Amino acid sequence: MRLNIVITLIIGLFLTTLIHTSNGDVYLHNPRGNNNRCDRRTNDRRNANRLFDSQNNAAGGYAAPCDRPDNAIHPDNITCYQMNYFMDSVLPIRWTSQHNCGINNNCQYILQYSCEGLLADNVRDGHPQNALGDTCTDRIPEELDQDLTNPDKYGKHEDYAYYQRCQGRIRNKRLFTADQNLRGHTSIYTRQNPNGNRYGFECPEERDYYPYWSHSPWIDIAVLTSDISFCPFYQNQSQCYYDKTDCIGLDDNEDFPHSEEECEIRGGHWVSHPSFSSQSEYPQCNISCLSAPTSVINRLGIGNNTEQHQTFHWRLPTHTSDLHNCVLRLRYNISTAETPWEFTADNNTQLKQNPVLNTSSGVPVRLAINTAQYGRIFEDRTWTFNIIHRPSHLQDKTVHNINVQGKRGNIAQVRNCIEYDFVPNNINVSEGDYIHFQWVGSDFNPHGNDGEGRAGTDRSNLVEIEIQKHNIPHNLQNSTLFFDDYISYQLASIGQEIGDPDVCFTYEELYEQNKRNDQQSLKNCALLNAASPYFNMGPVRVNKTGKYYMMSSRNNNFSNRGQKITISVTKTNSEFISDTDSNSGSSSKGVHPVTIGIVSVIGGLAFIAAAVLIVKYIRRRGGVHKIRRDIARNFATQV
Repeated sequence: MRLNIVITLIIGLFLTTLIHTSNGDVYLHNPRGNNNRCDRRTNDRRNANRLFDSQNNAAGGYAAPCDRPDNAIHPDNITCYQMNYFMDSVLPIRWTSQHNCGINNNCQYILQYSCEGLLADNVRDGHPQNALGDTCTDRIPEELDQDLTNPDKYGKHEDYAYYQRCQGRIRNKRLFTADQNLRGHTSIYTRQNPNGNRYGFECPEERDYYPYWSHSPWIDIAVLTSDISFCPFYQNQSQCYYDKTDCIGLDDNEDFPHSEEECEIRGGHWVSHPSFSSQSEYPQCNISCLSAPTSVINRLGIGNNTEQHQTFHWRLPTHTSDLHNCVLRLRYNISTAETPWEFTADNNTQLKQNPVLNTSSGVPVRLAINTAQYGRIFEDRTWTFNIIHRPSHLQDKTVHNINVQGKRGNIAQVRNCIEYDFVPNNINVSEGDYIHFQWVGSDFNPHGNDGEGRAGTDRSNLVEIEIQKHNIPHNLQNSTLFFDDYISYQLASIGQEIGDPDVCFTYEELYEQNKRNDQQSLKNCALLNAASPYFNMGPVRVNKTGKYYMMSSRNNNFSNRGQKITISVTKTNSEFISDTDSNSGSSSKGVHPVTIGIVSVIGGLAFIAAAVLIVKYIRRRGGVHKIRRDIARNFATQV
């Protein structure tokens, strides 16, 4: 009898606490998260079921990365864009979460990704149909792509067959469900989704529990946890290294089988899913485990006791071929001490909906407890992107990604997103390294949001300034500038044909005819109106040392917002990116995923000590397999 499902059952029981309380929305900012948005031109999304179950507030997510010509009446009139990152470069992942991590609760951040082929065929964002907006916000029907009239208008991550397997698989009935009435017996019914609602083709049980005991198409990047003593456990159970199994085709209402023999006796079909790392057709697979960053509770912003955003530096995987239509997924899991990890279905009577309890002084108080959300998970996913091979001249070079986060509008209008900023906005690099300048925005922002340039549009550029506190372009000799004339021109103009008077206003028109204040004219290239929402400079070699300051001329609105970046260049060669953001920096420093990075000296020492103790414990108990047998035996007595 195979024991891995029994072992992973315990993992699932453990995560009844670490995955799922109270409102704790999470939003990705770099790469841009969508929170189930598409082309709706309001601050609130319309459809929370479009691609996945975020559990987030509707006022969040970045709009479709597409242009919006005013006369667009057909999807062919609208161009959408994807970010393209080079393999083995470091990508800063940025997010904000409403609740802290580890002070008032137990928590995890689970970072995963998947791409075309493994996640599904024809993975896509959903394509706007015209310039009006709200044309690609519907949930995909329960049909195959070939049976849909216009499949491209629907976003798709997981595929229909994956959801069908979830819909037909017996759910884990040993999981803690409190007093929730689950209206079915398959994996689409969970404590957080008792009615079996459909969110794209996501599997609700797989979404709600980690590590999942069956197959998941998502490749682990990192687990950031408030209890790093579990790091060896997470890494061992990750599908990066651990085979997963499944029993499909059952039509009874019993708990799911624990072995191949039991599965086949009950009429099911036992399926094995080898680990990702054992299959050459999948990209490099490693998992990091770090201490989770924390933030001020009920503040969607910087980390706690710091000026830094919550950030993880992901060293992008390598593979024999380019990875297309990839999606990054972040799940934020929180719980409190009332639901310890050992809770099972036997504890369902211990928590009630909005109970009335007596205090020590005999005063009855009514508590705000929603048992569907006591222990809860939130989620955000990015727009699709590609991970591509490096050209030959970059094979042995360090490549740093510089992107833009945020969207058009003031701080109230962009909730629960953020205003513009560079990612990172304070970076240390070495002479001879390469910087890959690349960013994307959207033309489907709310039309009335504040900002410069054509209404509803995101645009950013880079011009050099003399010092951080300046807000006008540097006008000294070129020998003192960071880049040469050509690169400086490209970063400032971002692809606009400045010298063509049919495309852009001339300098004389801007000043003498006061065209500079014509915000909506496409010819106002001084406001970047003729530029595409997507800019990709490509990697640029750093040829001189020093400290250099740059800003976006369009979004650096003095009293309202400052979109600036500091680039410090030394002669010291460093294998990894060094990110010291001044006001949006890293809360967990960049590491290669094959190692467990050190968030801080204390955190690192604590982890090493825990690992040593675990190794000694395993040796003392007779090895991993014996411990698994012991756990399974203990679990069987509880069941």
